Amino acid sequence: MVCNNVLQPGARAIRPRFCSNRCRQQAARWRSKRPIPESMRSARRWVRADGKRPIRCDGSPASSTDPSTWASFADVMESRAGDGFGIMMGDGLAVYDFDHCVVGGGVVTDRVAGYARAIVDPVLYVEASSSGDGVHVFVESYGKSFKRGGVEFYSRARFVRMTGCPFRGLESGRG
Repeated sequence: MVCNNVLQPGARAIRPRFCSNRCRQQAARWRSKRPIPESMRSARRWVRADGKRPIRCDGSPASSTDPSTWASFADVMESRAGDGFGIMMGDGLAVYDFDHCVVGGGVVTDRVAGYARAIVDPVLYVEASSSGDGVHVFVESYGKSFKRGGVEFYSRARFVRMTGCPFRGLESGRG
């Protein structure tokens, strides 16, 4: 969400990200200015998503450990299977998944809690998570995966559903 209006969870308990078409358009303009980096788009690690489940472009199941079930970014964006898209971790692509760290309610303009700022790996891309109150921080890393408190780190054999909605709170300014 862009305007910081507080939105109630929908029927599937997922908080809507936009309160109006105007708000959705503002977010789309911001996304176009901060697209997913070419280094991530050029990797053949993409899949469609059905909820949090990875699927192929034809709708059949995809596997986080079987590269033959993955596709190019372009193919995934053209497909209409499922309800979203995601990327598989590995080969140096990793992600920090910070849950419930957004301060203020909006996914495009807000700041994150202090514990989520302690990123030491080179940051490739930061986006709002599907829940609307967390962020995904994609990094270059071969570190070991872990899960502690509200922080998850995955570096291989893991599917991450993406929103494509860049998060400014971590990239711009540290306050």
